[in-house]
Amino acid sequence: MLELKVQSFHENLLASVGSLADADGEFAVTAFTRHCSELLSEAGEFDDAVVLDFEGTGNRRRKLKVNGYDLDNADNSVALVVTIYSGSPEIQVVSSADAKAALKALQYFLSEAIDGSFFDGREESSPAYQLAYDLRNRGMNVARYRLYLLTDGQLSNRLRDLPSKTLNGIPVDFQLWDVDRLHQLHDSQSGREALQIDLREWKAEGIPALKVESTPEFATYLASVPGGVLAGLYSRYGSRLLESNVRSYLTNRGKVNKGIRETIYSAPQNFMAFNNGVTATATSVKTNSDSSTIVAIEDLQIVNGGQTTASLFFVDKEAKGKDVLRNVFVPMKLVVVESTVASELVPSISRFANSQNAVSAADFFSNSPYHVRIEELSRRVLAPPVSGATYNTKWYYERTRGQYENERNKLPQTEANRFERLYPKNHKFDKPALAKHIMAWDQRPHIVSAGAQKNFVSFADLVQKAWEKDESAFNEVYFKESVAKGILFSAIHTAVRTSTWYEKAYLANIVAYTVAKIANLVETQGRGRLMDFDSIWRYQAVSQGIIDLALEIGEAVQSALTTKHRATTNVTEWAKKPDLWNIVRAMPMSIPAPFLAGLVDPVVIAQARRSAKDTQKVDNGINQQRRVFEITMDQWLELREFSIGNGVGSPTDLSILDLVTGRKTGFPTERQSARLLSLAASANARGFHAFSP
Repeated sequence: MLELKVQSFHENLLASVGSLADADGEFAVTAFTRHCSELLSEAGEFDDAVVLDFEGTGNRRRKLKVNGYDLDNADNSVALVVTIYSGSPEIQVVSSADAKAALKALQYFLSEAIDGSFFDGREESSPAYQLAYDLRNRGMNVARYRLYLLTDGQLSNRLRDLPSKTLNGIPVDFQLWDVDRLHQLHDSQSGREALQIDLREWKAEGIPALKVESTPEFATYLASVPGGVLAGLYSRYGSRLLESNVRSYLTNRGKVNKGIRETIYSAPQNFMAFNNGVTATATSVKTNSDSSTIVAIEDLQIVNGGQTTASLFFVDKEAKGKDVLRNVFVPMKLVVVESTVASELVPSISRFANSQNAVSAADFFSNSPYHVRIEELSRRVLAPPVSGATYNTKWYYERTRGQYENERNKLPQTEANRFERLYPKNHKFDKPALAKHIMAWDQRPHIVSAGAQKNFVSFADLVQKAWEKDESAFNEVYFKESVAKGILFSAIHTAVRTSTWYEKAYLANIVAYTVAKIANLVETQGRGRLMDFDSIWRYQAVSQGIIDLALEIGEAVQSALTTKHRATTNVTEWAKKPDLWNIVRAMPMSIPAPFLAGLVDPVVIAQARRSAKDTQKVDNGINQQRRVFEITMDQWLELREFSIGNGVGSPTDLSILDLVTGRKTGFPTERQSARLLSLAASANARGFHAFSP
């Protein structure tokens, strides 16, 4: 049974890689690396991995190879990737010798980059040269090197773990990801690989803890954790310890909170009193015989206190062997959640644990109202037929990873074929893609270039504020415009990739800046008119006039991006700088007359948006009424009794409740339905559990 599941996963993996390769016009091995890097980024292995393809010869004719990297980890580690990809329909066994040879080629690349011998005779503007330059520049400012082998094959049973090594005194760890391990990750409820931590590696007897609360779904422990234990855990597992939202905000690589450092060195005995501590979750713990000491933890995730944990690690590292943390203890609240409900409870625990700080601004989990709204619209709104087709389709918004495949795979073959016809694979988009397309048009290409996670956090902040101001603005017109921005981005991506001037590097950066420059030209030279995204939606395509302008801009962007006179040596880092956007924005360019003629009167767009907002408000009201009628009379009676007994709600609210409890005849209006659901939400906050609005 397991073998069949792995085979099915392998087939879907190859299909996804094939679709990605076709869409981006790249080699299958590149698409495979990109796909797996995205999976591992979501799992916490990478922050934002960059894919490249380099294979060459080094000193003494040694083979060098690298397929990807991530230099921007919050734990100050460096991740390098090498790939073995066959693309065979049957799962191939990767021999121990082949796996070790690939990793050896990656190690040789790393060592020659650091000692400088790699640069002899290499093209300075190439991505591999840029990577080698950065690795050499980092010098000893690296916590550890993490070398990843990614393969669509099955690793030999004789090669499951490789012992760590050192390079210039810096630890080098090896991570092996084959089809079996990728399948396990895909099947995990949390979307990442659960950490199995034996605390006795750091503290022989474990961590004393007091169990203070227990329910069928979770148990809570309070503990005083030695600072050295937290530093050691972070040294071993890095950012994987941190819940995804916390990880996104821990961006100051290698930086230590000033107050934490001062307390450690001047008054370590006061750390417990001064520090807010750490809140963490787990799916299980192992305790000693009298349950007073935790000796092992499964799936530990820090949901609050990431900066404290990282700072302890960096202070310990900079102390160079001195035991500066011996008198430091950190208060910890550990919530052990049943694995079956962890995916629902952990985000909520994280949200409330961070309700007083910056993470709350990016409270953008998959079940946020914004994502739910986009998903609902994507399942309802029909897209016009593409050129040459005779049937309508829809654009599938994947609110959670793997949602498209899971939904399709549950269907019988005939219905699965209909599903793919209605939702073609090239009409699937996810949260990072949505954020990228919108942020690029919003003239933030430097933020897009900072990577998917950082871009998404910025996008989340902006949308959250807009949602709180007027959620009805996120309606059918917004959805169509968002999809049209994706069509525009993809069309420019294809045009640049196939152009004669494109130098086969930094495509994503060039496209993001090109889209932003077009938006800027429309804003500054469009004479008050706006981009006609409705036309792009209606034709499901971009006009040749837009493509011609994009190619002119793209070539200029490539020059500004790769010029030898750039302010930052590394091209990828240069793309993240606002200075580059200032240069591109100031480039003297004019909108061609045909392009200008294709822009649309803002009054037309304003009318469409206003109408869509009105419709959305009606839809919201209908949905609220529907939810009211889904709740049983007995549940409403429970709410009435709770409200009276706990002083929740006003006399008007109780009067409206009479309509759904049989005390009055009639049906609640849309406005009354909204008040009922608001009353239920207030009651939930006071401990009412019969139902949620």
